[in-house]
Amino acid sequence: MAVRRLVVVALTALALFFAVPAGADARTRLDAQVDTLTVHQLLTQNAASLVDSGRQRRARNIADIHHAASGGWGLVQILAFWWLWRSGGAARIRDAMRRRTRSRTAQRAVFGAVLGALGPIVSLPFGLISYRVGFNAGVTDERLPQWFLDYLVRIGLDALLGALVVIAVLALVDRVRVWYLVLMALFYAGALAGVALSPMMPFGTAHKTTPNAVAALGADLARVLGVPGTPVVVLASSHHSNAMSSRPVGIGPTARAVVGDVTLAHLTPPELRVALAHAFAHIAYNDTLRQTLVAVTLFVFSAAIAVLLSDRVGFRRDDDALSRLALVATFLGCVLVVAYPIYNADARNVESRADRVALSATGDRAETVRTMVRWADDDLVPLCDRRSIRWYFDDRPPLGGRIATTAGSADPCPGGAAR
Repeated sequence: MAVRRLVVVALTALALFFAVPAGADARTRLDAQVDTLTVHQLLTQNAASLVDSGRQRRARNIADIHHAASGGWGLVQILAFWWLWRSGGAARIRDAMRRRTRSRTAQRAVFGAVLGALGPIVSLPFGLISYRVGFNAGVTDERLPQWFLDYLVRIGLDALLGALVVIAVLALVDRVRVWYLVLMALFYAGALAGVALSPMMPFGTAHKTTPNAVAALGADLARVLGVPGTPVVVLASSHHSNAMSSRPVGIGPTARAVVGDVTLAHLTPPELRVALAHAFAHIAYNDTLRQTLVAVTLFVFSAAIAVLLSDRVGFRRDDDALSRLALVATFLGCVLVVAYPIYNADARNVESRADRVALSATGDRAETVRTMVRWADDDLVPLCDRRSIRWYFDDRPPLGGRIATTAGSADPCPGGAAR
């Protein structure tokens, strides 16, 4: 059975990689199918019988491919940083820069840029697989040339970030005795500023005019959930994706609920109320702030552990503090592999609470279930990931379990309990 499953996943990957995707209309046959589900069906039937079975098989195969690509994406970067240090490549880059300039800042900037660019360069094949699978599944409409251009921009930004981080870290080490405390403060301040200011940045997905009915619905829900005055912003997500989206962004005075125009096209008004209530529930509990702090804290502790581990590795003749940053990056990747499921476990708890709060605000179990069923069908979201990997990769509880909790029906996911 395991071999058969592997073959099916491999064939699905090939088919999705090379197939030409069909254009997706705003309202689809699947939407009409979900529209016909009665309240009795939604609240009594097992989630597996509510969704399109063919789409679910495809969704599970796509999820397997994405998980494999994600694992490969992380592993090749760790191996690349290890190779850079172990092969002496890091020392050769350092020496080459020393022959060309006496500026320590320039030497550190180039070395940091190499470290920053190396990760996305070596992981490009896995990123390409994920992109192509998503493109042929209809999740994104971005064409391959544009994807490559965006990826090149990402490499450049990662290189710039790597250069700035290396310059800042080594400058602090040279000048400040408690450099690690200053660095921690900078990480927290930078992350919080980025999250708070992100809704005000001029780049990203373009905004559209929020329809009056959507704005009124959002104002009512924001008041009910205790965050009056929090606006709803509509994004032109259809320019690059066919997937539905609704989420909170910003913190404090910059917080808002953003919803894609694809979402407005697919969801009925009662379902849109459910989706917006979920976003406002996150805002009411400052979940964006909480998850940012959790992520930064895990990163800071991971970096500290990586430095301690690298100190346990003996220096070679060609080593110095600069060249050994490749070794620190190696251990940082290894520690983050362990920390990643900790973040996801917290994210799943946050999502479960948002489900409960949103349901309490709307009081509509049937439309909440219908919204989740539509999400599963239209966006190819599997009801259940494999038990062996969901604890690691999933930042949300299994959709089948969420439906079962809402409806009070049996959980279709392995390991789920009857409700």
